[in-house]
Amino acid sequence: MALRQLGLSLRALMPALEARLPAAAAASSSAFARSFGAAAADHHHEEHAPEHKGPTPTVFDKLISLNVVDINGHRHVVRTLVGKTMVQALVEAGFPETYFFPNMGFYTQHQDDAHVFIPKEFWHKMPTYEDLSPEADAIKRMFRDIVQDYAKDTSYFASYITLTPDMNGMNVGIGPIRPWILHPERQWDGLHDSTEAKFAHRTNEVFG
Repeated sequence: MALRQLGLSLRALMPALEARLPAAAAASSSAFARSFGAAAADHHHEEHAPEHKGPTPTVFDKLISLNVVDINGHRHVVRTLVGKTMVQALVEAGFPETYFFPNMGFYTQHQDDAHVFIPKEFWHKMPTYEDLSPEADAIKRMFRDIVQDYAKDTSYFASYITLTPDMNGMNVGIGPIRPWILHPERQWDGLHDSTEAKFAHRTNEVFG
C-alpha cells in the first residue's frame, strides 16, 4: 500500500519536472552559445587585428630642399620630393628652358637634362656606369658636344641624380652649356635666358 502511494506521488511530480528540464537545457545552451561566441569573437580579433606600424608617411615626410645657384649667380630654394630626379625638380621649379637640353642617350633622348655642379662631399652618391654602357656613352657625348670647355671636376648631369633624404639642403650649381645643334634647322644660339630656344624635336644626330 505504501509503495503504491509513493508511485502515485512520483507520477504527480513528473509534469512539473518535465516542464523545468527543457527550460534549464535551453538556458544552459544559450549560455554556452554566448560564451563560445565571445571566445570566437576574441579569437577572430586576435587573428585579424592589424599590427601597429607607426604613423603613415605623408608627402611632408618626403619633402626636401635644394639650394640652387642659377647661371646668373642668383640663389633659389627648390622644394621637391625624395625619389624624383634632380632634372625633374629643376624643370618643375621653373628655370629658363634654355638651361635644359635633350639627354643624348639613344633610348633617353626624349628626356630633359641639365649640366649641374655637385659638391664633392656628395660625389660618393652619384651613380657610376660601365665604360661601354649606354649611360656612359650619353654622358661622354653630352660633355663633348654640349658642355665642352665649361666642364669642371664637379660637373654632372641632373637626369642621372635621384634625390634622397640626405640630399636635403644640398647646394647645387646650374652649369652653362655651349650653343649646340641637334638638327640643322633647329639650333640654339647661346642666349640662356631666351624662352624661344627650347626645341620640341628630339634627335641623337649631332652636327659639327
